[in-house]
Amino acid sequence: MQFLIFACSVGMIFLINHQTKVMEKSNMPKRLLRLLQFVKFAPILAFLVLMVLVFTTFHTKEGIRLSHAWYVAQFWAYTAFLYCSFAITKNKVTLIPMLVSLVIAIYNTPLFHYEKLFIGRYVIVSDIFGVLMFIAMWIATTKITNRMEVTNESFTN
Repeated sequence: MQFLIFACSVGMIFLINHQTKVMEKSNMPKRLLRLLQFVKFAPILAFLVLMVLVFTTFHTKEGIRLSHAWYVAQFWAYTAFLYCSFAITKNKVTLIPMLVSLVIAIYNTPLFHYEKLFIGRYVIVSDIFGVLMFIAMWIATTKITNRMEVTNESFTN
């Protein structure tokens, strides 16, 4: 099962790259631009909040809890990004990977599911995939938001 989730992670990274090119050509409402700007920072915020909780309240399984927070936050962020992509492009094919990302995020959100799937070195592999997913998301949202801000400035001038 973890290999299927890792394969979905790789697929999502390539899909984000493709959707970025499609979204850059589209016209984006301001509310979706703000959502994308939030999605860009959401995994970091989730990780920091859980880090504070782990070090102040939850004093067991610190490593697995932080790994869990990081990896699952990526799938939640990808779900939001793909929702924005659907809202902008109206391409219903985008709903399929969005639902896949949502199902993976929901399934892995309980810590015991994550612990059952990712044990030993697979925790480190999930951290690596989480970092790759985050970098891809960061680059994609930066490209889109920068292009939209330049487009909006040209309309106002």
